Amino acid sequence: MPAFLREVVDLTAEYAACFKPNVAFFERLGPGGLAELARLIADLRARGLPVIADAKRGDIGSTAEAYAAAYFGGPFGVDALTVNPYLGLDTLEPFRAAAAAEDAGVFIVLRTSNPGAATFQQPAEAALVDAIRSEPAFGAVVGATDPATGGRLRAALPDTLFLVPGFGVQGGDDVRPFFLRGSGAIVNSSRGILYASERRPEWRDAVRSAAQAAHATIERARSG
Repeated sequence: MPAFLREVVDLTAEYAACFKPNVAFFERLGPGGLAELARLIADLRARGLPVIADAKRGDIGSTAEAYAAAYFGGPFGVDALTVNPYLGLDTLEPFRAAAAAEDAGVFIVLRTSNPGAATFQQPAEAALVDAIRSEPAFGAVVGATDPATGGRLRAALPDTLFLVPGFGVQGGDDVRPFFLRGSGAIVNSSRGILYASERRPEWRDAVRSAAQAAHATIERARSG
């Protein structure tokens, strides 16, 4: 994988529970970018570092099966994948089955961190909460930018692992509601760490310091 990504992993691994590559930023580079994604995933997993592919895949029938095959046991073999459920609950089954075969997980998009998230996600919430609650392999994507909703969803899903984007740069500062008794959430920081050097001259020091600061903030929230 590129030297920059390798160094970021080296600098931040001690502060990270896992790594979550955003597939879109590799896809935009074409075949070479996807090859780099595959190398990154393989390198992380070889080092014993769990990988969540943030791809938000979602489709019907054989197309969903193909997406699932690519990310569970296929060329991108990850520990978990984000999935968009809004084509119907039946579209989750291929991902669930493929994940189960690889002892992996599926994070269902429940409430994202963007301002317009509630428009379409709110009406589907009750059905998705029931679906997530019924399947141990399912986690939930719940954005940090709306802690009140995060707390409400945490109460509805006390045993579900949350993936919490939107922390830091996007404005999600209070992540306490997403935890339950100090567990149950993976809080994601991407731009705040990768681009930390825009505010400091030495990028390696900036990246390490940003990861350390994010870890400290999350630990305070987890223990508070």
